[in-house]
Amino acid sequence: MRPPELALDEGAAGESAVYGRLIFLLATAGSGAERLLRALGTLPGAAAMPAPTHIFECGVDWILEHWDGGERGPAALSGLADAQSLLLETRRLADAPYEAFLAQTSADRVVEYSPGHIRFADEVAGLYPDACLIQLVRDGRQVAARQSSPPHESSPREAAKRWIDDQRLVLSLEHPHRYDLRTEDLLRDPVRLLSALVPALGFEVDDDAIARAAAVVGAAPALPTVATGRAGAIVEIVGADLLHHFDYEMNTARLPERVAAWGDMAISANVEVGHRLGADVARRLRQRVRKVRGARSR
Repeated sequence: MRPPELALDEGAAGESAVYGRLIFLLATAGSGAERLLRALGTLPGAAAMPAPTHIFECGVDWILEHWDGGERGPAALSGLADAQSLLLETRRLADAPYEAFLAQTSADRVVEYSPGHIRFADEVAGLYPDACLIQLVRDGRQVAARQSSPPHESSPREAAKRWIDDQRLVLSLEHPHRYDLRTEDLLRDPVRLLSALVPALGFEVDDDAIARAAAVVGAAPALPTVATGRAGAIVEIVGADLLHHFDYEMNTARLPERVAAWGDMAISANVEVGHRLGADVARRLRQRVRKVRGARSR
């Protein structure tokens, strides 16, 4: 179980060697975040991490989850240190690859994207109150459809849930340096979007720097689009508020896709709900039988 308040004090964060120097891209896999990563890495004083660190899903989350032993009793980190000490030391551990990369490149800022980090966005925000967090969003119907197609192994329901849960988590964060943008807008007009985003991140750049970054975005092949099918229909049903929030066109799924989506969700409903539904149906049947018997006896 994690600390009850997952928020490193700003003063303690100031002890970090990379204080104010990190930019995290938070995006569900398949959203096109790699393009923004490369583009921001061209800015003067910036460097893009050459590979994902996976530091949160492979390390930080495990440490924080061992804060409270729960049923394990005192066998937990809460018996060894207070919460702020744990958060600070965990921050220092997470800083290590970024600090080393900044020293190697002599850059002032580092941009990082690990596809799994968005699932731990609250931990990223809690340990890095000084970092910039950029939520990059692509139409969830496209993302879910691709993540539930070969060679990926997610089911349509799992892929839709992943995108929905990811966006909801980031939107729930209270962070002073959180920004969001749509992949579609980045690809449509990279100069305009980067001209607004880059100064907000604290960079002082000229038009030529923006043009170079925009050229990197435009140099990559267009993101493929696929038939959204059942996965897209699930996103429309369960995540309609998110599609509306990010100004995506609504109700594009066909009726057969929606029927299939409802069937998928019904089959995948948890056992407890199924038991409750079954008990309710049985109760109604017993009442119906009693009514029929009463009518016959009269």
